[in-house]
Amino acid sequence: MKRLERLTAILSYLQSRRFTSITQIEDKFGVSERTIFRDLRSLEEAGVPLGFERDKGYFITAGHFIPPLAFSIEEAKSLIFVEQLARKYTDPETYRNFSSALEKIKNKLKEQQLEQVESLQDQVGAYIGEDGPPPYLHQAEQACSQENILKIEYTDKHGKTSNRSIEPIGLVFYGQTWHIIAFCHLRNDYRDFSVNRVLKLTNTTEKFQAPRLSLEEYIKKIELEENH
Repeated sequence: MKRLERLTAILSYLQSRRFTSITQIEDKFGVSERTIFRDLRSLEEAGVPLGFERDKGYFITAGHFIPPLAFSIEEAKSLIFVEQLARKYTDPETYRNFSSALEKIKNKLKEQQLEQVESLQDQVGAYIGEDGPPPYLHQAEQACSQENILKIEYTDKHGKTSNRSIEPIGLVFYGQTWHIIAFCHLRNDYRDFSVNRVLKLTNTTEKFQAPRLSLEEYIKKIELEENH
């Protein structure tokens, strides 16, 4: 990647996040810390209003608006594949929101780009199957981001049904379905709930009872337990 392309990409990356650490930029673009500092200095010299907070990272100062960068045709076409996966693997509300966002992106494309994107839409598909998309995904996502307790009626892999109060810390996709990772009040520990086994879900709007692990911390904990 040429330097000008990298500077543009770094700017786009910074705009897409509240805070961005040097390590995250290094991992994203595969360049040294020294190069990243030089690039950030160049962005500041070009007038980009960068701020920095210790233990959090860099950010674009609040109140300053930088117009969104244009999409390349390859970036726009890649979203068509994601749209089909969203159609198959998310619930109707989440898919509807994604489709709305995609329409706004398409509105910014040039005529020739739009022609290619619309052509690709007719050539890419995902088979949904008889079961349809998983229920409750949007409500679970809202509870995660707002740190709200969920009440669920859940059937485990043995067919036993129980009512649980859970504090969801994240959503993970594996085994062809989504899973809610949450602290379970009944078990007094973290548990993995397959969304497809949730019979009923209610967002109580009650806040978590205590600080919880992040999804990353939970995954590291599971990996550590599996290796011992």
